[in-house]
Amino acid sequence: MTEIKLIKSPFKIGNHPFNDAEIVKQVANFYQSVPFYQPTPLINLKQYAKKNNIGSLYVKDESQRFSKALKAFKATGGLYAMAYCIAKQAGLATKYLKYSQLMTPLIRKVADQITFYTATDGNHGRGVAWAAEKLGTHAIVKMPAGSTKIRAEHIAAFNNVNVEITDKNYDDTVQLAKQLADKDPNGILIQDMAWEGYTEIPQAISAGYSIIVTEILRQIDTDNYPTHIFLQAGVGQLSSGIIDALYSLLPKDKRPVITIVEPATVACYYLSAQVADNNLHTVPGSPRTIMAGLNCQTPSLISFPVIRDTASFYGTLTDNVARIGMRTLSTPIGTDSKIISGESGVAAFAYVNAVLQDQHLRKKIGLDAKARVLVINTEGDTDEQVYQEIIKNN
Repeated sequence: MTEIKLIKSPFKIGNHPFNDAEIVKQVANFYQSVPFYQPTPLINLKQYAKKNNIGSLYVKDESQRFSKALKAFKATGGLYAMAYCIAKQAGLATKYLKYSQLMTPLIRKVADQITFYTATDGNHGRGVAWAAEKLGTHAIVKMPAGSTKIRAEHIAAFNNVNVEITDKNYDDTVQLAKQLADKDPNGILIQDMAWEGYTEIPQAISAGYSIIVTEILRQIDTDNYPTHIFLQAGVGQLSSGIIDALYSLLPKDKRPVITIVEPATVACYYLSAQVADNNLHTVPGSPRTIMAGLNCQTPSLISFPVIRDTASFYGTLTDNVARIGMRTLSTPIGTDSKIISGESGVAAFAYVNAVLQDQHLRKKIGLDAKARVLVINTEGDTDEQVYQEIIKNN
């Protein structure tokens, strides 16, 4: 198997409307009201960039998001969407919602009556369980076959959340969670993908991710805005949320080149670009990859149009490339900071790391000496045992 692949977008890009600046502002205001909120660091790998002859490489390190018990970006979407759902159930205005409004006895009573159902490969469920504990509500989490026991244990650690590893693939596990939520009169499905008839909550989750963009634009000066962004995609909620926020806030001449990155074995956006009929397509079967958080076979209905209309390139990487990327970040060059990056978290960096060794591909994307690259480390060592095995096994 080829270690990395790259295709240029066959779709017409540049015409998608971006007018979500007001929503991005609302999300930022919500998080400013959260007492335990802190921005995650934006790390400049200067020595790495110099060695690889690019202008700069910044890593937004979501392994440090909220709590050492989380180590991933997912909670930014889960907390905001869950707060949105509780507020709506309680009759509160969701516009410019503040965390303190959710802490009143009356609203806590409403929250206590709700159970949120979700399917997850790990980090989304962990974020939902954590948010449920913070907001005084309940969660039931289903995981697809192949999920590790330690990931399930991490989820269950929050308020003894009910967690089960099923014998189903990811898409079927999502349907199981939906069925359970539908049967529960107080149940709400909180899923980070959308389909026909289910878009409102995924849109709230995607909006929650926009806080990452707000932070990045505050952490970097306008002269150093990225020229290239590489985003890993599972169902695409993070990627589309980042693009939507970024393109809503930046003028057109500041918008970067977008490359979407997926595991070689489960690349639904890459497949959709190959078919090139403007529709989303599903990867069949029960594919496996160490990049568990990206093991998603079908693009999200609301994410696909955003990515289709903005991404210039689609790429895939093997598990081996991901492992090399993890080791590279764990052993920094010179004064560069060490970054702990998990199997899914490292995907975008690992892909860039491999492309930089391929003169043909880096020229195709435009990674020259002036290129300013941004990637997001979406998770740390969320499975500590697997992380240590990969790092030590050179």
